[in-house]
Amino acid sequence: MRYGITSGILALGVLYYAAIAESGEVSVAGYNQTLSPTYALAHYDLQAEVTARWKLPKRLQEISGLAMTHDQRLLVHDDEKGKIFELDYRTGSIVKDFKLADQGGSVADDFEGIAVGASGWLYLVTSAGRLYEFSEGDDEEKVPFKVYTTGVGRDCEIESLAYDANERALLMMCKNPLSPQQKGLLTIYRWSVDRKELVAGGHTTIPIGEFSRHIKGNKFQPSGLELDPASGHYLVVAARQRAVAEITPSGRVLAVIKLANKWHRQAEGITLGADGTLIVADEGGKKRANLTLYPRTNSGE
Repeated sequence: MRYGITSGILALGVLYYAAIAESGEVSVAGYNQTLSPTYALAHYDLQAEVTARWKLPKRLQEISGLAMTHDQRLLVHDDEKGKIFELDYRTGSIVKDFKLADQGGSVADDFEGIAVGASGWLYLVTSAGRLYEFSEGDDEEKVPFKVYTTGVGRDCEIESLAYDANERALLMMCKNPLSPQQKGLLTIYRWSVDRKELVAGGHTTIPIGEFSRHIKGNKFQPSGLELDPASGHYLVVAARQRAVAEITPSGRVLAVIKLANKWHRQAEGITLGADGTLIVADEGGKKRANLTLYPRTNSGE
């Protein structure tokens, strides 16, 4: 069933667009900034009129994480149930859904992110850092799963999940620090899908001030993470601050964009298509959730 689309002028009011180039030379002039072509965000015209925005089915009102399969199908999940939906991101309609289940029935947890790993394995992460590993199911199928306790929940509340194919590692991003050592830091943990354990010394920490100095306020609370394969950089969306940041795996903040309140009320998920399309999901709250598509352009080249 096809749901409504809002297209046309989709201005992403860029209030701030800060960048730090490798050479240290960056042009910042009002709304007309220049980024190095090596940056992922340099290749998106975020004020383009040729974009699309879908109102999603009511069942996806609590949409959270996004992940693209190897054959370019979009998988999404909600916050509290172990149910995964395949979503046609070109029309905004649901293709199928399946859910995690064991002998005790369906699974409920505080799910915060989804990722597609090696050999098609799928993963969900909870706010406490528990990882659910499972295979994709058919429509309305109940699928078995394995659970791994990563231990990161002792130090922080996990908010998002992504997969790094080169490192064969899942990236778990911390939203709210729980230990004094994590205060004032954004931390990204790496979990080896082969060894089923955290990569020793493999986490990245970034002072929150590196993000917040580019936008109003003194906070940056991430809600979604994705790896851009073209640049190797991470794209991080922050729902409360309505912002998108680009960082290197080593933790260098390259750019921060302030999103327009009109179009992104609560951005919870971010992913990329094979053609470079940037896809952002906004939770609906009391309204319908939205999915916004930004095509990759040749800007910056």
